[in-house]
Amino acid sequence: MITRYRPRIIEAFWLTLLILYAASGMKITPFHGDEAMHIYTSRDYAIAFINRQPEQLLVVPPFDMDSTPRLRLLNGSVMRYSVGLSWHLAGLAENDLPPRPGWDWGMFYDQNVETGHRPTEPLLFAARTVAVIYLALSIIAIYGIGTYFGGRLTAFIVSALYTFNPIILLNGRRALVESALLCFALLLILVTLHIVRQREQHGKTRWYAWLALILASTLTLASKYSGTVLVAGAFGGIFAAECFRVCFRAGQQTIVARLKMLLKPVSALIVSGLLTILLLIVISPAFWSDPINRARDLAVMLQEQVEVVVSIQPDAPTTIPQRIEDIITQPFLRSPQFFEQASWADAAPITAEIEHYMASPLSGIQWGVIFGSVLTLLALVGTVATLWPRLRPYDSYSVSIVLWVCLLLMLANLLVNPLPWQRYYLAYIPLVGLLSAVGITALLQQFRPKIT
Repeated sequence: MITRYRPRIIEAFWLTLLILYAASGMKITPFHGDEAMHIYTSRDYAIAFINRQPEQLLVVPPFDMDSTPRLRLLNGSVMRYSVGLSWHLAGLAENDLPPRPGWDWGMFYDQNVETGHRPTEPLLFAARTVAVIYLALSIIAIYGIGTYFGGRLTAFIVSALYTFNPIILLNGRRALVESALLCFALLLILVTLHIVRQREQHGKTRWYAWLALILASTLTLASKYSGTVLVAGAFGGIFAAECFRVCFRAGQQTIVARLKMLLKPVSALIVSGLLTILLLIVISPAFWSDPINRARDLAVMLQEQVEVVVSIQPDAPTTIPQRIEDIITQPFLRSPQFFEQASWADAAPITAEIEHYMASPLSGIQWGVIFGSVLTLLALVGTVATLWPRLRPYDSYSVSIVLWVCLLLMLANLLVNPLPWQRYYLAYIPLVGLLSAVGITALLQQFRPKIT
C-alpha cells in the first residue's frame, strides 16, 4: 500500500518543503510603498462586508490622481478583498489602515513614515500572509504544469527553479497583486493544458473543465489587468490546438466535417469568454455603474500611468534593443529590483532591510553569471525541444501549442512595454523556467530512454 502511494507522498513532501521555504522569508522581505496602497484599498472589504454598504463602491468621473475611485478602478479586486479578510480575521479594524492613498509617492520615505503611511507590522503581516498563500498555490500550479511537459522530473525541476527564483520570491511575498496574478495565471495555464490534452486524447472536454477555465480567467483578470495577455494566450492556445487537431489529426474527414468538429470547441470558447467578462463585472464594483464607459476610463488611466512614469523615470522609455536584452536576462541574469523610486536608495531603513534580506539564505538562489547563463542556454534547448518531436520529452503537440501561444503574446507585450520595471516580467519568468526544465529533461532523456 505504501509503495503504491509513494510517488504522491514524495510529491506532497517536496511541495511542502518548497512552500515552507517560500513562506519563511515573508517577515524579512523589504517593504515596498505599493504594499501600503493595496492595504489602503482593502478598505473596500470593510465597506462591502462589515458596513454592508456596497453601493458606496460605485465610481464615476472625474478620477483625480490618487483618489479612492481611481485606485478602485485601476486595481483588481482580488487582493483588496483578500487582504481585507485577512486583517479582519487577525482582529484588526478599518482604523488600522494607512491614510489615503496608502503611500504618497510625492513625499520622501521618512515623511511617509511620520504621517502614518507605512502599515504597522501586524497589519503588514496579515496582508503578506494572503500573498504567501497565493504564492504557495502558484508553486503547486507550476508543479502541475511541469507534469504535462515531461512528467514528474520536469515538474520537480520547474517547481524548484520557480520557488528559488529570487525575483519570484521577493514579489510573491509582498502584499502586492503579483502573487495573486501568478497564482491564478498559472492555474489558468494548468486548466488550459488539461483541456487541450483531453481533447487531443478523447476529442471532448467535460463541462467542469470549461467552468474551471472561466473561473481561472476571471480571477486572473481581477488580480491584475495585465493578466489579459495570459487569458488571451489560454483561449488562443485552445483554439490553435484545436485547429491543429482538426486539420492534421482528423483522418480522412471532409472539409465540412472538419468545420463541424471545430464548431463545438469554438462555441465553448465564445461562451466561456462572455461568461468570464460577465463574472469579472460582477466581482468588480468599480464597473457596476457603467461597464462599457468604466472600461474606457480604465484604458485611459492605464495609458496615463505609463506616460507619467515615462516622464519621471530617467531610464524610460527603454529602446527595443534594451527590451530584447531584458527579455533574455530578466529570468536568470538579473538581481531582484527592490524598488522603482530612485529616492528609496537614500532611505536608510530600506537599504538596511535589503541588506538583511539579501544576506539571508531565504532570499532565494542568486544565480550569478555562470549559473544564470547555463539556465538561459537550457531554456534555449527547451525551446528547440518543444518544437522537435525527437527531442521533446513528452508526446503531446497540444501542450506545446498552448505554451507557444502564451509565450508569443507575452513577448509581444514585453516588446511594446516602455518601462524598465522588473514586475512587468514576473508572469514571463515561470514560462522561461519551464523551458529550462524541459531542456534539462530533454537532455537527460538522451541518456535515459524513459523518464516518468
